[in-house]
Parts: sequence; structure tokens; C-alpha cells
Amino acid sequence: MKINYYANFREVSGMLVGVFFLSFLVFFSSCSKENDGSTHFELKDNPSSLTASSQGISEIFTVQSSGTWRVEPLRNEKWIKIEPSEGNGSGTFTVTVDRNTTMEARQSVLTFVVDGKIQNNVLRIEQEARSINNGDDDPYVNLDGLSSLEAPEEGLYGRYVVRSTGDWKVEILEGADWLNIEPKEGRFDTGVTLSVGANATPEVRKATLVFYLNDEQAPGVFEVNQQGMEVVLFEDFNWLNYGNAVFYTTTGERRMDSWSAAELERGWSHYQLDPTGVSSTYARPGFLKLGRTNYGGDILSPKLSAVEGTQNLQVSFKAVPYKTATGAQDVTLLKVGVTGPGTVNVSEFNINNWPDYDLDPNCTEIWKVPETTRTFTITGATADTQIWFLGGAYNLSAGSDWQGVRNVNRIFLDDILVAVKK
Repeated sequence: MKINYYANFREVSGMLVGVFFLSFLVFFSSCSKENDGSTHFELKDNPSSLTASSQGISEIFTVQSSGTWRVEPLRNEKWIKIEPSEGNGSGTFTVTVDRNTTMEARQSVLTFVVDGKIQNNVLRIEQEARSINNGDDDPYVNLDGLSSLEAPEEGLYGRYVVRSTGDWKVEILEGADWLNIEPKEGRFDTGVTLSVGANATPEVRKATLVFYLNDEQAPGVFEVNQQGMEVVLFEDFNWLNYGNAVFYTTTGERRMDSWSAAELERGWSHYQLDPTGVSSTYARPGFLKLGRTNYGGDILSPKLSAVEGTQNLQVSFKAVPYKTATGAQDVTLLKVGVTGPGTVNVSEFNINNWPDYDLDPNCTEIWKVPETTRTFTITGATADTQIWFLGGAYNLSAGSDWQGVRNVNRIFLDDILVAVKK
């Protein structure tokens, strides 16, 4: 059986109206108010366009920013998907272009807003039309028309489409311990979730997948490559195992001042205690809870002893806000900072990725979605630098300086990764 594993690209032509429109857009952007210097935004390697075959494509773009950014299509195009469409600081987003089943080429434009200000950057999306030669006449199976995938070192959790003319399945030959794709089989075009764990090593690693179409193996293999990073600290808190993974079930959780000696020897401590002098930081099964009613909790990392000299670092972490079983929501402020040398580029985050107890009753899936991970950078860190996290404020009670609408600001925290910023 003949299988076209990938579709061919060809030049998009005959689109004078679209070109004129894009030129007008760029001219308009150049005449708009310039950034006042308070924020920074660019796409890594400065791409200006994405060209897709009629079979579609998915591509990851890396944002380098000092503010809160948002990706906005010029028009609401159903054939383009952006995940996530917003973020804070440096991060990534994935653009997925659906298969074009029409005989006409199409195009769109993505614009970017940072801290409420539109940027001069634009990203043109162009896709060729379906033709007789690249239509549905020949069988094929592929992952969004890609021949391989370069995953960011911090990992990814993205939506893709397996494009197929029949029954398909995928097998992971190498890398199954850090890569997963679900579902692993389907029929015709099927949305899948591809997750890649953070590569907390300096080594490049590779995963290998093979696809099958109608029970026959497609030619070649699909590779996922991931660069390594110079890791300074990685903490998943898997050595803690108290209480329940379900956020609103507090039975069995353990305050830090009651942790075992072996657990305390790992070097995590308090930056300071709340006004009562009692710890408001709790151990859960593999993650932390910061805060209790009237008081915010904090956590202070060990010294970053792996830092050599003075270096700039990138910190990523996962955080989820507290919501009761009946839906009452806490305040969602998480403050971050350092003690010792260094300066952070972001001092607080709005942790508003609310858990959905109906769709995720065991509170496991919320940790996997991209919105759960935040990042910030530290400039000028040394081996004496320590990082702290604080839920809201130490005193949340009435009559304090706290400005929250409620006196509870509980935050769940996990997977703190500190690496040398490239």
C-alpha cells in the first residue's frame, strides 16, 4: 500500500488582495504608539510568518517578554488554534493550522498585546489550497504534517491533530518515560494531547514514534527532540506524602513545623512566620499548600549552591488556587522574591487557573495544563541566593493592611525548576 507520510509544500500565489491588506496592517502597526520601554516582547529568532501545506501544521513559538502577553488573531478563524493564547513573562504558545479541504489558499495574521499595549510584531499565517495531487486520493498518516518536533527544554503540554485517511495508531519506541500522547489510536483526523516532561539534565534527549495506518506501519519514524538545561534546582516534593490530593480535603495534611527531621534536612524552610508565630505551610501528597484562614503561608528554598559566580536564572513553578467543594474561591495572589543577591523581574502572580472538580475530581489533570505553570527570571543570582513564595500576605485578618476581598489566600505549589537562563 502506498502511503504519503507528509504533504509537499508549494508557494502560495495569486493573493494580491491579501498581500495589500497585510502591507496596510504593517504600515498601521508602525504608525501606532511605540512601547514606552516599560515592557519587552519578542518572539525567539524573530519569525514573521508561518507557512503551512494543505495538510496543516503545528508549530511552537517562544515568547521572550517582561510582561503579561496575549496572542490575538486579526479575525476569528476556526482553522487556526492558539494554545495557550496568553501568558506572563517568558513562555511558549503553539499555533495549529487545520487541514485545508478547500481549493483556495487562505491566510490570517496574529497580533500581540503586552500589558494592554498592542505590539508592532505580527505573525502572518499562510496555507496553501488543497489540490488534486495533495488531496485525499493517496492514504497518509502524520502528526499535524510535521516531520519531527523540537520540544522546549521546560517541557510542553499541547494539543495537536493526527491527520489520517483511515484507522491509525501510534507507538512510542523510545522516550515513553518522559513523553506521552493520548489517545494512541483513532480514525481519520483526531485531536490528541502530547505532553513532554521538563528535561532537568544538560543532555539532549530524543523520543521515537512510529505510526500505523490501517494496521500497516507508515514509512520512517517521528522524532521528538528536547534540549537539556543547566539545572540549578529542581523540586517536585515527591518526598512529602500527607493528606489528600483533592484540594478541598484538608484531613491529614501536615504543617511544616511538624515535618520529620529527614524532611526538614532537605533545606526548605520559612522566609518568616505569620504574626501568630505558627507555620501556615502544609505538606500534601507530592505538593505544598501555602496559607490558612486569616494567614498566608510561605516557603523558602535552600541556597542555590549550584550557581557558579553570578548568573541569570529562569524559574518555573506550578501553582493552583484553592476552591472549596461548593465553589467558594480564595484570593489568588502569589508573591515571589529572593533573599540574598539577585533581582526578580516579576514580584507577584494572579493564580486564577481554577480547578474543576466535576471534570477533574481527583485533582490530577489540573497540574498538567499549560496555564498551571508560571515563570520568572532572577538577574544576578549567586550561590547564596534563595527563592521565596508567599500566598498573599502574612496577615490576612480584618484590620490588617491586607486588601483582599476575603481573608483566605491559599495556594498549592509544586515542581519548582531553576535553570541557568540562556
